[in-house]
Amino acid sequence: MNTLLLLAAVGVADPPAPAPAPLHCPAPAAARGEVKAGPPLAHTFELTHRGPAGTLTITKVEAGCGCLRRALATGVLQPGETTRLTVEVNTLTQPDGPNRWQAVVSYALDVPGDPAARRTGELPLTITATLSRDVSIDHPQVAFSTTGAAAQVLTLTDRRAAPLRVVQAAGTSPHLTAEVKPRADAPGKPSTQEVVVKLAADAPPGHRDEAVILLTDDPAYPELRVPVRVLKRAPGGVTASPDEVVVRAGAVPEDVATLVQLRAADGRSVGVAGAESDHPGVLVKWSAGVRPVAAVRVTVTAAAAAKPGGGTVRVKLAEPPGAEVVIPVSWTTGDR
Repeated sequence: MNTLLLLAAVGVADPPAPAPAPLHCPAPAAARGEVKAGPPLAHTFELTHRGPAGTLTITKVEAGCGCLRRALATGVLQPGETTRLTVEVNTLTQPDGPNRWQAVVSYALDVPGDPAARRTGELPLTITATLSRDVSIDHPQVAFSTTGAAAQVLTLTDRRAAPLRVVQAAGTSPHLTAEVKPRADAPGKPSTQEVVVKLAADAPPGHRDEAVILLTDDPAYPELRVPVRVLKRAPGGVTASPDEVVVRAGAVPEDVATLVQLRAADGRSVGVAGAESDHPGVLVKWSAGVRPVAAVRVTVTAAAAAKPGGGTVRVKLAEPPGAEVVIPVSWTTGDR
């Protein structure tokens, strides 16, 4: 009887524990507590190769939000070596209250002389913070979609008794400039200041992600960064109306759909071969066939509209091959 029990125990013994992941972070979750929104929130993670012999290569760092910027010191590690990954959150575009941001580090471990031993994996990293704001900007991001020169106005609002002043502004491209207007102060009201963002007529065609950087006289808010999406179209061709989708969600978010019409400048019919979005919360449908005016329906889902954000819709045209129309999409929440 005892022999049978012993054999049964051996048969149901726990399997050996899996080998620890070769890429290790001693503190993969950073809780930053209460943070004033506006200035960038940066955190540096240490990543160490703790696996067996072999070269560990960080193949990709993906962010769950376009508000994150990543800077990796080095992407190739030998056993025992450590690198540093700095993740920076643009808090200016994020809502008040508790927030959680995630970046996922993908890696591969290669053992010399043994290609079959290649091992891949992912390491998630998170930053949490509760945001509150005294300073805000009316647009979480600026979007240009044009064939020529264009301009948009940003309004900065400071609700404090001693408001800041924007002293200088510049774009990250020589074709993107910013003009700072005088601050407006009125008794009993928040201070406001306008910045005119201008896209030059000679900006080259194409889609680019840029930014406008605002420098202030306040040491608590020394720099504010506003994302700018630029779609410069060549004259002629197919144009979208509206040329960008801007959604302001209500207090209770719900799906918001916008119909975008596509027309050719020379009056010819337009055919859509397909369309896709780079944001999971932006859905796209389009009309089949070739017609004088093609239509694309862009829907920002309620889940996406719960937080400010943006994305890009790319519409592939049937003719000429390879041609596409890019439509910037952005949304703000009801409390902004």
